[in-house]
Amino acid sequence: MKKGLTNLLLILLLVSATHGVSHAATAQSDYGKANKLFSAGKFKDALMLYQSILSLPSRDIATSVLYTRIGDSHFQLKDYRNALDAYRSALKDQKFSERPVTQYWIGFCCIMQGKDTEAIAEFLKIPENYPTSGMWITTAYYWAGRASERSGRKEQAAEFYRKASGSGKSVQDRYALKKAEAVRSKERVQGTGSGVQ
Repeated sequence: MKKGLTNLLLILLLVSATHGVSHAATAQSDYGKANKLFSAGKFKDALMLYQSILSLPSRDIATSVLYTRIGDSHFQLKDYRNALDAYRSALKDQKFSERPVTQYWIGFCCIMQGKDTEAIAEFLKIPENYPTSGMWITTAYYWAGRASERSGRKEQAAEFYRKASGSGKSVQDRYALKKAEAVRSKERVQGTGSGVQ
């Protein structure tokens, strides 16, 4: 009796281990297929495959990676609300080093939806929460400036552009400085009531 129970337990263990290996191989294979579909511009098909992989979690593919790819797919389909939700889900379980990029896409989804105040708050989380994230900080300040300018907050926009200019050495830095000067010039002209807009 004991030997029969041991054998049954051994068989169940082997079957479940085989199923786990088979599932992991399928998830990896499907993930590769989804990435190829995405690269080919077949975003709806890729999205469906990423979502199906997410429904059967695998230890081999991090949930945060799947949510990021789902967000990327929604973004390419111009479905910014669902992209935003996916990026926010990805952020919860991501490695710290991956978070500034995802935080940027969260801010950018807000801009694309016309939610400028929310976009500014999201972009400013990058320098606040990830102060060593390099170019993502200046990029965040630049887009916070764009959202501020678009919402009529010229002084705030000029300040963010100035922060985005960094050392002023790169092309991006110089462009941000020019944007800050242009916003300040417009503000001065509007303040005096002179000049053509």
